[in-house]
Amino acid sequence: MLLCLDAVSLAADTDAEADPAFSGWSVNAATLMGRARLQGWSVRHVVSRRPRPGEDSWRPMAGLAPEPSEPVYHREQPSALSSPELAAALGDGPRWDVVLCGVSVRGSALATALDALRLSLRLTLASDAAWVPSAERDGLAGLLELQRAGLAHKAFRLASTESLLRSWRPLRLVQGGRD
Repeated sequence: MLLCLDAVSLAADTDAEADPAFSGWSVNAATLMGRARLQGWSVRHVVSRRPRPGEDSWRPMAGLAPEPSEPVYHREQPSALSSPELAAALGDGPRWDVVLCGVSVRGSALATALDALRLSLRLTLASDAAWVPSAERDGLAGLLELQRAGLAHKAFRLASTESLLRSWRPLRLVQGGRD
């Protein structure tokens, strides 16, 4: 499953513009999402919360808009997995490998990684297809260090978009030495 996190216009108070990785992540996220759709992945979206009365509704960033058939879940807490509807979907279906891309706002990538650990879900953060603030990156690096030291179950990993797409390429049947 590809889970696109908070792919909405960034708030003016974020440090996104100063981040050297900012310029390419949205292109990588859109590429990952497009290829995931072509390869038949389940694609879902999580946004921070439903707009309150009088607030503008959220608008997806270019290339990251949900298709009509893709569920959009709302969360009140930092973790994407705090959405009761998403938790139910993950619990009721097959055992998902969840790939996370998009925008981490208010610690959401780290909180989602910790929840995945608690729920024994396998979570991969598409490291070049997600904008994660520098302070949160330190927390994710710490979680990976705990895993390497054997102090945390290996439920979280970082991977590049290219490696994710390469590892989930569809197989082709080759007969008689021909495609």
